[in-house]
Amino acid sequence: MVKRFFRNSTSILFRRQKTLLSAAVIMMFLIFASRVLGLVRNWFLAGTFGAGPELDAYNAGFVLPDLIAIVLINGALSVAFIPIFTTYLTQKGSEEAWEMGSSVLNLSLLVFLAFGIIIFLFPQQLNSLIVPGLDPETAQTAANMTRIVAFGEIFLVIGSFLTATLQSYHRFIAPALAPVAYNLGIIFGIVFLSKAFGIYGVGFGVVIGAFFHFLLQFLMVRRFGYKYSFKLDFKNLGFRKVIKLSIPRSAGIGLAQLELTVSIFLASLLASGSIAILRFSIDIQNLPIALFGSTIAVAAFPTLSSEWAGNKLEQFKATFLSSLHQILYLAIPLSIIFVTLRIPIVRLTLGSGLFDWEDTVATATTLSFFSFGVFAQAGFLLVSRAFYSMHDTVTPLRVALASLAIHVIAGIMFMLVLNLPIQFLGLASAISGVFSFFVLLAILDRKLGGFDRRKLFIPVVKIVTSAFVMAVILYIPLHFKIGEKYIIDFIIDTTRAINLLFLTLFVAFFGFAIYVLLTWWFKSEELKSFLGLIPDFKKFTKALNFEEVVDTDTTPKS
Repeated sequence: MVKRFFRNSTSILFRRQKTLLSAAVIMMFLIFASRVLGLVRNWFLAGTFGAGPELDAYNAGFVLPDLIAIVLINGALSVAFIPIFTTYLTQKGSEEAWEMGSSVLNLSLLVFLAFGIIIFLFPQQLNSLIVPGLDPETAQTAANMTRIVAFGEIFLVIGSFLTATLQSYHRFIAPALAPVAYNLGIIFGIVFLSKAFGIYGVGFGVVIGAFFHFLLQFLMVRRFGYKYSFKLDFKNLGFRKVIKLSIPRSAGIGLAQLELTVSIFLASLLASGSIAILRFSIDIQNLPIALFGSTIAVAAFPTLSSEWAGNKLEQFKATFLSSLHQILYLAIPLSIIFVTLRIPIVRLTLGSGLFDWEDTVATATTLSFFSFGVFAQAGFLLVSRAFYSMHDTVTPLRVALASLAIHVIAGIMFMLVLNLPIQFLGLASAISGVFSFFVLLAILDRKLGGFDRRKLFIPVVKIVTSAFVMAVILYIPLHFKIGEKYIIDFIIDTTRAINLLFLTLFVAFFGFAIYVLLTWWFKSEELKSFLGLIPDFKKFTKALNFEEVVDTDTTPKS
């Protein structure tokens, strides 16, 4: 019986997600679990090390390896690879698809290893160009961390190739579980290995987590007949097309990553702990971006690619608009909750041990500035994928280049000219994010011959109006004073952690309830779409007793 339960339970991992929104919601739950673990990871980091030189070194150690790996992962392995691999599966069969995929993986590994060896040999010299403000001892620690992280990134590159492969088969559960394993590895390093190895123990946890990120998906993809071959077939037309598409895409991702690098560069010139505060803020604001922007964009990408390839322009527009409105429906109210509850959120997620009140306030203020651009960064993930589904990777690259210029100018102006604090790096990021989203959306509108203006704007007006009313209702009791006390202090003692947790959950729930009621009154189609999923999730427990043959058929379903 136990064996049967295990077999039936694990079969869920291999089931094909048949609708765009159901796939997105499944990923939301799993990515939420991963992001919660990410916050738990940061809670342990903050409590164990505080916002000081050790965490600055830890975060600095990621910059160079991340820059190379993310360019490969988000360039060749995700957006450029999936449409071509899917085409091979449907038109030429799995044998040729695996051969083309092996060439992509091998080239990605060779490129990463070439840069990785340079990073491994000269970490301190290279880091001095990116984080010049570190003191000598912190710089040496950062160099050692760079070597450790670079080793772990190899597993992430392979794991991300497997992620793209599974998503091509419309399997999203296992890829969404992989980051959970990654964060668990890092938490293991913090809790157990840091006692013996200090901050380097966290680095060893990164390697452990990256390995299990790879292993989990490798075990999954073998069920689909995965065949690896060590070769580079430059004569393969699919492989060459992936390279052609990935070069501008990788350049665009590189520019986006350079925005973060610029922020870290400027933060390194400020007080010790500024890099840690910046990274903590980014990790929190990335929660809604990953939950709503990434999940819906990833789920929509195969559909958009298929509709564009089939010359179904009106369906393409409809899929894009419904996906965009679903992202905005969730991202905008959560951004407001982040701004409104910034102090309680940071206190609950980071405020322990060596992470003091001054660090909490600085991180919370930085988070509030970042939050103004969350909706745009989440929406940008979908808009850019609309271009990639059209095999246009150049346009997003040009917009990313302009965005980087705006980010650099704003960052230098805030930090070096006006001498403003670290928080304003969040505002610089928000400004460049909003610019990227609206410019790219305007270009897409023109390229598609124009969206129906009523279909584009009316849902947005309903969302923004509802969110604005919610913001006003939430802001007054939390931020207005009577004498020396805030209104909320007359109701509950916020100095106690349990009261603070209750307050945060209650206000967030109350605010979102107001938002949902208003959008229901406005007859929002986005709300109807999400409510329509409820009956499916009532059947979730029945899935554990449901046997299904693994679906390896890649023929498009009618």
